[in-house]
This record gives sequence, structure tokens and C-alpha cells, in this order.
Amino acid sequence: MVARAETRPLVTDVLPSGVPIPAPAPSFQVPAEDPDAELLGEAWGARPWLRHYGVHLNIQDVEELWGLAAGGVHPGPTYDGITAATLQVETQPLFGWHDGLLNISALQIRGRSLTGERLGALNAVSGYDVGRSTRLFEMWYGQGFFSNRLDIRVGSLDLDTEFLVSSNASFFLNSSFGWPLSTASNLYSGGPSWPFSALGGRVKWAPVDPLVLMGAVTDDNPTHGPFYSSVSATQRDPSGTTFSTAGGVLFMGEAQYSLDLGQPHPHQDGPSLPGTWKFGGLYDTGRFPDQAYDSRGLPLASPGSSGQPRYHRGNWLAYAVFDQMIWRSGRDERKTINLFVRGTTSDAVRNRFSHELQAGLTFDGLINGHPDDTIGIAWGTSFYSHSFKVNARNAEYFGTDASGHLQQEHYVELTYQAAMTPWLILQPDLQYFRHVGGVSLNPDTGRPVRDGFVLGLNVTTTL
Repeated sequence: MVARAETRPLVTDVLPSGVPIPAPAPSFQVPAEDPDAELLGEAWGARPWLRHYGVHLNIQDVEELWGLAAGGVHPGPTYDGITAATLQVETQPLFGWHDGLLNISALQIRGRSLTGERLGALNAVSGYDVGRSTRLFEMWYGQGFFSNRLDIRVGSLDLDTEFLVSSNASFFLNSSFGWPLSTASNLYSGGPSWPFSALGGRVKWAPVDPLVLMGAVTDDNPTHGPFYSSVSATQRDPSGTTFSTAGGVLFMGEAQYSLDLGQPHPHQDGPSLPGTWKFGGLYDTGRFPDQAYDSRGLPLASPGSSGQPRYHRGNWLAYAVFDQMIWRSGRDERKTINLFVRGTTSDAVRNRFSHELQAGLTFDGLINGHPDDTIGIAWGTSFYSHSFKVNARNAEYFGTDASGHLQQEHYVELTYQAAMTPWLILQPDLQYFRHVGGVSLNPDTGRPVRDGFVLGLNVTTTL
């Protein structure tokens, strides 16, 4: 049986990276609540009492220590962290409405940005490496139909919990393995992605067992700001309650197909090798800046340019995501090797990055005595668009940019997630950045930027 539109989503959906997501499988269903998986357990009887009325409260705390060991801009340590609370209310116990769910989540984000203050990279070392704020995250009502084969949500939605996501890539801490750089940099405020949400609706339909279809329509500008701004998105909307309806409309669609490569023939036995292949895209009706020319048709890099880019109506992106188990031990089915590959392509005039590619492997349960631990290694890079490269060449010609010539930033992550208890996870992490910042020179010093080596530790506690 295929995973249908769940009445209650995974509680880890509120976390952007380092998330222990079960391997993709045609038979996957949301696991039952386990009090041993939470530090407070039954919370002195409060949780069972709330569950009787269909109320579920989950609290997760994430603490991260990061250090730039070499390269980048300013070597040294930083700290960041979040506390996330999610309240879910099922409508059947209280109101008699079957398959209805109210979901509200909030975030308290703290600490400093190693990426912005010390490393200077395009791709943030962590999904939690964002501006400080205490904010509403999501607030939506979901209703299931036809035994939850059809699931509809309406409210303030974060699309990167369901769209464009790889279950294996989400295990890694680098933020681009969650919501990739190609969407984070090409959309207003990075689009409806953590820690922002946008007003809209989402439909999820499982017409036949191997296939799931999803579609969403939301506002395209969660914080109601201009495309280019000296004010960060979290400063512009520090509470998460802007509920913007300005700008354009973002349409997003995805098709998911579940398969098992371990059983190619109906009557042939073999180890289960489940996988999920996804194909999707988005279209934004908003206005997007040209990356090479201003409103008068002059090169943006020209000394005579107004500095105001020409704006174009509409923007698009297409993507493919492959999550596939490629090996499973015959003696211990928990020992597996999983592969993910994700690629995106988008408009080459409106966007800074027109292509992106990521790939990685995760190794589950391979260390004897630690069946719940996972090791992972992944790589990714983004490709500058044609228009942005034209702008860079013009800047070198006119001498209006001190950052030198463009270079593709590559990032490699090696990480180990150790399940100390069902509610406590430690994740030491090593990341290497080649061509930090995607340019050859530090514009502040005029010197080459050295490749960056970053060490980190993520501690995730489920309360």
C-alpha cells in the first residue's frame, strides 16, 4: 500500500535540516506516537489526557556549534539554535469531523550566522543559519477525503516540507540540501520556505498506489519586501504574521512515483530496495529582475547605469529528485545504503542561478551495535545563469566590481548522526567549500578567498 495523504504529518517536518526521515518506501506510513521518543515522555499524564481530545503538542530543541577552521573570511566559532513547538488538533474527537487537522507551529531562532559573518559562502552551512526571531511558522487546516487518498490544506504554508524535498538529502545539515540555492536566491524572500510561510492552499492526491500528485497555490512573497533589500527577510517580518497577499502568485506541482528495485518481477523474491522518484516545477507570476541589463537597456555593470534592473513578468523552475535504496543486508534489513540525486533548471535571464545539481549517499546501521546511526556524504554545486555571467564580464570590463571573476562554489559534507537515545541525537559534521562565495576575490580586501573548512555539532532534542 502506498503512503497516502497523512492526516498528521511527521513532527520533524518543522525542522529544515539534520532530520532523521525514514527511508522512502511504498509501504511507508506515519509511525504511531511513542512516549519513549520524547524526553518528557507522557509529561506526567498531560499528553494522554490531551490525546483523548485529539490534541498533540510536540517541542523540539536544536543547538548547534560551528567553527570555521580554515579559509573563508574570519576563522572562528559561532552558535545558533532554535526551539520549535507544534500544536496539532484532530477535529474528530472534539467536533466529530473525520480526517480533519488544525496545525500551528512557532519558532524561536537565536544565535549568529557562521556563513554570513565568517565563511562568506553562497550555501549556508545549516538550515538554522538564519536571522534571529521569534515567529509563527505555519498555521493551516487540513481535511482528508476518501480514506485520506485526497488531502487538502488551506492556510499559511511552508512548501519545502513537502515539495522539492529529498528524504535522504534532508539528513544533511547544509541548508541547500533542504531548500536548494536555486529557489532560495531566485524567489522573493526565498519563497515559502523555512522559516517563512505564505497564504495559500495545497492538494495531495493518491489516485493509484504507486503514484502521488501534489499541487499548491500560494502568495510568492512571504515577507512583502522588494526582491533586493538591505533589510533581511527575518527583520522585515520578525513575527511571521505579515500574511502578505502582495506581489505575484506561486504555482507549484509535483508527481511522486514509488517503486521497489529489489523486486523487478511480481513472482521474484529479493531484498526490498524501495525508492521514490519525483518530478515537479513551479511558476511565479511576479516581476523578476534582469540579471544583466537595467530599465533603460544599459548593462547594469556600466558606470552610466541607473542601477535599477529591467523587470520581467513571470519566472519558472523545473526539478527532479531521486531517492533510492541501492543496497540492503540480507542478514539485517536495517543495514542499508541509500542514494539521492536532485537537479533543477530555471530561467537564464531572470535568475542568478539557472542550474543546480546535488548527490549523496547515506549509510544506515552499518556500525555494529549502533543500528539507528547514519553516516552520510554529499556534494552539490550551482551554475550561474547566462545573464549573470554576462553581467560579471561587463563588471570586469568596466572595473565596477572588485570580486574578480565568477567561479562555481562546490560544497561537500561528511556527517554522522548518532542516536544517543530515542529523543536525543548528536550529529558531528564536516563541510568543505571550494571557491567560497562563487568569486575569485574578496571584494573587501581584494585578496583571493581561500577554500573553507567548517566543523560543526548539531544536538537535537525532542521534548
